[in-house]
Amino acid sequence: MIKISILKGLTRDQYLHVSALWELTGVGNVERGDTFEAVNQTLYYGGRVILIYDDEVPVGTVWLTHDFRRLYIHHMAVNPNFQNQGFGKILMQEALLVAKELNLQAKLEVHQDNPIAYELYKSFGFKTLEGFITMIKRDI
Repeated sequence: MIKISILKGLTRDQYLHVSALWELTGVGNVERGDTFEAVNQTLYYGGRVILIYDDEVPVGTVWLTHDFRRLYIHHMAVNPNFQNQGFGKILMQEALLVAKELNLQAKLEVHQDNPIAYELYKSFGFKTLEGFITMIKRDI
């Protein structure tokens, strides 16, 4: 049985499920600083984590944050053993419902080496922002 949880705060056990999916799929790593405390801080300020379970097994997750103008879709991950079964579509549908509920634009990044995710996002109407280069400064 499929269960969808939209969380405004994470327990340590839920965080372990989420971070395990991130690690398994390669979307999260220590350098990003996505600690239990950091994720929960974003949830305190209006973010969400969506978790999908299949018979109590966590199979997919997405982390949502916002700046009161855009909803940012981070770290969407589906366990490889459950991919191509519609879980990515469910995650995206739920994320876009949150964006609609909060009346925010939705924005995400996708790695150039991930054409399957890119095609999924395109199917939901996401467009490439031509001319933009993503930059980050981690050592502040």
